Amino acid sequence: FQGEAADGERIDALLAERQQAKATRDFARADAIRAQLAAEGIQIEDTPQGPRWRRDGRVEA
Repeated sequence: FQGEAADGERIDALLAERQQAKATRDFARADAIRAQLAAEGIQIEDTPQGPRWRRDGRVEA
């Protein structure tokens, strides 16, 4: 499970980068990060509590 944890940390880092891009109105970068994750089979759901992501039917906070 160590690889999964590292992958989760990488995804969380990308989501943080995406949030920063959105905050600075760099929507092209935010969209590029979303597209990169989508290509890896990861869907992002933006919620009032922050972004959540899912893969293989699982939801990660």
